[in-house]
Amino acid sequence: MLHSSLFELCCISGALFVASNVWFYVRVLRPIQKLSFQANRLGQGDFDSFENQCGGIAEIQKLQLAMSGMVGHVRRAQKQRRAYSEQLSDGQENERKRIARELHDDTIQSIIAVTQAIDMSKNWIDSHPERALGMLDAARKQAVDIVSNLRNLIGGLRPPALEELGLVAALQMLVDRLCKSRIQVEVEGDARRLDESQELTLFRAAQEALQNIQKHSQAQHIVVKVSYGPDGVLLKITDDGVGFLLPESLGDLAFENHYGLLGMQERVNNLGGQLTIESKIGIGTTIRAFIPIGHQSQPENLVRDPVCSALIEPRQAYASTVYGDDTYYFCCPVCQGAFQSNPEVYAEHNAEHTPELQAIG
Repeated sequence: MLHSSLFELCCISGALFVASNVWFYVRVLRPIQKLSFQANRLGQGDFDSFENQCGGIAEIQKLQLAMSGMVGHVRRAQKQRRAYSEQLSDGQENERKRIARELHDDTIQSIIAVTQAIDMSKNWIDSHPERALGMLDAARKQAVDIVSNLRNLIGGLRPPALEELGLVAALQMLVDRLCKSRIQVEVEGDARRLDESQELTLFRAAQEALQNIQKHSQAQHIVVKVSYGPDGVLLKITDDGVGFLLPESLGDLAFENHYGLLGMQERVNNLGGQLTIESKIGIGTTIRAFIPIGHQSQPENLVRDPVCSALIEPRQAYASTVYGDDTYYFCCPVCQGAFQSNPEVYAEHNAEHTPELQAIG
């Protein structure tokens, strides 16, 4: 009797052991193997690998669902990036066509007209001197217009004021061209020059934001504020327009062919910054672009540009370069580029002026 009971107990235990192992294999081990296979396929670029369910216990199914969601986000981001890249390429090509068209239809035709006027004046200089002088005067005015148009064209590509005067002055000139009465420029903190890429990024962000406001917002009052802090610069643009509905991600704008804000975000992110947008229907929109900055490009005391010998006030340097054991500061990108092309000559030139500079200080 006792032996029979022990035998039955062993059989039951063995059956439970086999059943538990089968259950563990079917519900845990096998699903994990499938999940591992899908992950390996994903690593090889097969984004459809997670479409098939691997089964298993609830925790494994939740893990697969989470990984499938991550795959969806990656695919979505890739599509957004591809759409943005295509639009960027198209935009560059359209910009080239626009420049070529303006040069051909305006500049070249105007230059031809000027040369024709000069040729006609040469023929009339003896027989009709007054008429020839009038023709030359008109040609001169047309030449002045050509120069003005070329400056506007170049300014649209890269504003000269940004390189020569800095971010705040360039923003003020941008506002003056758009609509000075509705736009207010404010500066907070100790305004100073930034690196070329930082100033250009903030300027383009403001330019894009103001263009969007003019096209869509119906705003009556716009504030462009630049705040200089110890660790970074914050560009804040606020309007009281109609506002708009923000997508869950700015990348979603790529699917709607709205690339301005997305491009703004790309520029800011590339410099380690952050772009935030707040908008409410009927209230308005606020755009903030923050870019972190280092302290290496700003001198603490009066310094001299090693290239042009211009005196640079503290915190007003355009940029800096380290050569040897010294840091050299520059008043403009031209001087910075000249120094970097031949640092030995300019470093020696700067050393000759150091005693004079100390006397000034």
